[in-house]
Amino acid sequence: MLVHLKTLGCRLNEAELETWAHDFQKSGHHITQQAQAADLIVINSCAVTHDAARKSRNLIRRVHRDNPKAKLVISGCYATLDEAEAAAIMGVDMVVRNADKAQLVERSLTELSMETMPEMSSDPGESSLFTRGRQRAFVKVQDGCRYRCTFCIVTIARGEEISRSIDLVIADINTLHAQGINEIILTGVHLGGYGSDLGYTLCDLIKAILQRTHIPRLRLGSLEPWEFTAEFFELFNNPRLMPHLHLPLQSGADSVLRRMARRCKTAEFADIVQQLRQRIPHFNITTDIIVGFPGETEEEWQQSVDFIQHIGFGHIHIFTYSIRNGTKAATLPNQVDSQTKKQRSQQLHEIANTLKQAFYQNNIGQEFSVLWEGYSEVCDENQKRVFGYTPNYLRVAAVIKSADTLENQLASVKLTQLTDDYLTGQLINWA
Repeated sequence: MLVHLKTLGCRLNEAELETWAHDFQKSGHHITQQAQAADLIVINSCAVTHDAARKSRNLIRRVHRDNPKAKLVISGCYATLDEAEAAAIMGVDMVVRNADKAQLVERSLTELSMETMPEMSSDPGESSLFTRGRQRAFVKVQDGCRYRCTFCIVTIARGEEISRSIDLVIADINTLHAQGINEIILTGVHLGGYGSDLGYTLCDLIKAILQRTHIPRLRLGSLEPWEFTAEFFELFNNPRLMPHLHLPLQSGADSVLRRMARRCKTAEFADIVQQLRQRIPHFNITTDIIVGFPGETEEEWQQSVDFIQHIGFGHIHIFTYSIRNGTKAATLPNQVDSQTKKQRSQQLHEIANTLKQAFYQNNIGQEFSVLWEGYSEVCDENQKRVFGYTPNYLRVAAVIKSADTLENQLASVKLTQLTDDYLTGQLINWA
């Protein structure tokens, strides 16, 4: 699905658009600059003046006139202050008040029936899991995938695996670090397959980066759970390799995993998680789950739910299965009906939120080094709230003086409280 995002007004509106763009991409969708080509258009409105409200109304009407087939979602200050008026404008499908902005992407996909699967078994939006400002950068290290998961179209779309040389990757990272980047995320369609065509392994690449660069933080994008070796676990002894992995599970029922042609059983997955958490207690494991895969029975669904709750993921990307021509899964019998898929998706969203909250709560009281972003929110005339991420990828906020800056700096906090979708922290040894 193509999504087009528009905004009027302040920089905060622009920052929210950036967040939505990342979330739509994580859900398997694409951002387009062409409103006429979009399937879904989101407008973040403004009402700071009467003129701004008028411009918001005019923008909504113009967007619908130029692309009447697109679903249209309105949020922002105008939509909040004049909700009924905004909802009554021709073409508007949904109004999301400012208080509900954190749920805008999820609501748009579910309530407008636009939720979809990713085109790959690994998260297609992994390159938007971490981007925020210029503190982080993504380095693509390989393309293509050798595996044939039955729901995955990537083997057709991407072709064979092709890896970039270690020297080229090292050069990119050193260049980015010299430009002020302090965190690198390695990405690829099949990241764990890096070097299969060159005689290398992903472990070789990571060790080289840690030895030949001074980048303070190194993260890994989505990684298939069957890629692990004893050597890989040892890499996390280096504190520059961040303790967060996105491991696509797809289902918590072994019988469904067999139909998906996945190469990791649930017991093996659980063992991987246990080893990682034994090495680093607050290691964050996030995942993908496909709801309603062909033939998924009620018993299999309950097995999946039980296993997901047992693992305790920090975050779950949930995808409702949809037929994708060209994949083996499209030909499988016993396709699950849409109502059942919707019910299971709603159930899993609730479970995912509970698990995420529990993981965040479990980190309260811990001290972490945080890489701080440039984005901030005004508290009062003397203070502002800044945001950043811990090594295990928890979003953290701290309050500093309005005249001070933490942008692109590493400074430690003690996590004190869970507020909304982020943790608040007390800065340690920072004036």
